Amino acid sequence: MSNLLENGRTPEQWCEQLSLRGIKLSPRTLRAKARAHSQFYTIGNLMLILPNQFEAILLAETEAEQSQTAP
Repeated sequence: MSNLLENGRTPEQWCEQLSLRGIKLSPRTLRAKARAHSQFYTIGNLMLILPNQFEAILLAETEAEQSQTAP
């Protein structure tokens, strides 16, 4: 089976996993971040994000925040 279908998760699934760790993030926000960084796949109306894409989104957001706070 495809890596995408095996490991891809919807924004709702990612946010549910994060909430188990006490991290609050809405699926809508995650979708927006995924689109902003072009880190997602779509099948019809379904958005899937692979673990490496999720990590890339987090890293890009961290870099963006750090560049805004740098003197």
